[in-house]
Amino acid sequence: MAGKRVAKFQTKKCAEIVYGDDDRISRLPDDILVDILSLLSLKEAVCTSVLSSRWHNLWKHIYRLNFDPHVSLQKGTQQGFESCKEKRKKYVKWVNSVIKKHKAAILKDFIIRLRLSRKFQKDVNRWINFAIVRHVQRLELDLTTGDSSRYNCSLPQELLTKNTSSEIDFKPLKVLCLKSVDVTEEDIKFFQSKCPMLEELVVDRSLKLLNVEVCGGPFLVLKHLELTRCYNLKSVKVCAPNLTSLTLQKVECLLLENVPRLVEVSVCRAYSKVSTTVALSAFACCDFQLEILTLEMKGFEVRR
Repeated sequence: MAGKRVAKFQTKKCAEIVYGDDDRISRLPDDILVDILSLLSLKEAVCTSVLSSRWHNLWKHIYRLNFDPHVSLQKGTQQGFESCKEKRKKYVKWVNSVIKKHKAAILKDFIIRLRLSRKFQKDVNRWINFAIVRHVQRLELDLTTGDSSRYNCSLPQELLTKNTSSEIDFKPLKVLCLKSVDVTEEDIKFFQSKCPMLEELVVDRSLKLLNVEVCGGPFLVLKHLELTRCYNLKSVKVCAPNLTSLTLQKVECLLLENVPRLVEVSVCRAYSKVSTTVALSAFACCDFQLEILTLEMKGFEVRR
């Protein structure tokens, strides 16, 4: 009997702890709840709005917006009834709906990943402006399409002008990743001059890049530079004292100056125009410090 009483008492005690406790999470301050929601996926954060009136608008203040198409389009993908065109429209509508409701003044991450051609240029312009106005720290646009790069979207030129509005501040930007977005040499120079905190720059599949210069004094904090699948790229000059990693593809002329911290270099899919001697000579100024050097050569000739 005594054993039964103890068991009954323990069960009742556990029930009181679980069911008698009130909602302590909702008692937390708004800023802490927003921190928690920012760790969730965007879809999960939005779903919390149905919990109670206390949570209805909290998701609108999260500072990480990652528009993951694998989450947003999951239902249509599983059922297999939506065409690619319909999925893209659904995705664009979803992004526009979120940014229309979003209220946070500062964004740490703004990430778009979906195949979008130039016909969505107005939407892309709207998204970039939205992110920059909110002092975004990480801006990633991966619009890689299966079509030719001539159908790429481009950066909104009205945003990249000397007459930029005072409310638009590029200084907080630390990471800029642009894939299947046409970028020019002037655009890269603009970001160098307007983004003093830029640590990582990635450009992929831009046919407008011809001759690139990434140069600056000790105040240039750039640490990672990646230029890939820019098939018209002819020359790259890098003078960046804080650069630690460099990834290039199909470069005919490479000049490195003042890169004392460069420890990792990758040159992939180089062609015969770049001989082994020319490729290696570019690293003469930093061969004593390099830790990782990857050269993927195709159809090259060794010249002495």
